[in-house]
Amino acid sequence: MKRIILTLFFAISGIFLFAQNKRDTTNIRPLNNFNLNILGEASLISINYERLFLINPRFFLTCRLGIGYNFKFVLFNTSPPENYMIISQHITGNLGKGKLFFEFGLSGAIVNKHYLLGPLVGVRIQPLKSNKVNFRLYGILPVIGPLRDMDILYIPVGLSLGVSF
Repeated sequence: MKRIILTLFFAISGIFLFAQNKRDTTNIRPLNNFNLNILGEASLISINYERLFLINPRFFLTCRLGIGYNFKFVLFNTSPPENYMIISQHITGNLGKGKLFFEFGLSGAIVNKHYLLGPLVGVRIQPLKSNKVNFRLYGILPVIGPLRDMDILYIPVGLSLGVSF
């Protein structure tokens, strides 16, 4: 009987000891980004806020909302082009290790009462500490939305540079 009690005691205490020694690394990374995008997401330039949702050290989700600028693109036109305000957003998953991540998800943009939606694929450098620079290089090809009818200068590749906090 003493053996059974001692075996149970050591087995249960071992479980608690492992639980105490396990280090939670998901709370290390900063959860907010403020970015400046150049090209991509239907705008020539945009300012964005992004929130990270950490799942584990190798995977996190991001949600982003931004406001940008683009213009009506017409060749051989002497009149000034129409300016457009772009409201862009995306939801992505990021898979990687350390600072380097592969990014995949959906990106959308509201342009002149029209909505563009398409897959996003890219690479991201996300710092482990606050007040450090983050970087993204990505591509988006809208598959839903009247891109032909909008006459905007759409460039499917974008670059993002910002600060994590």
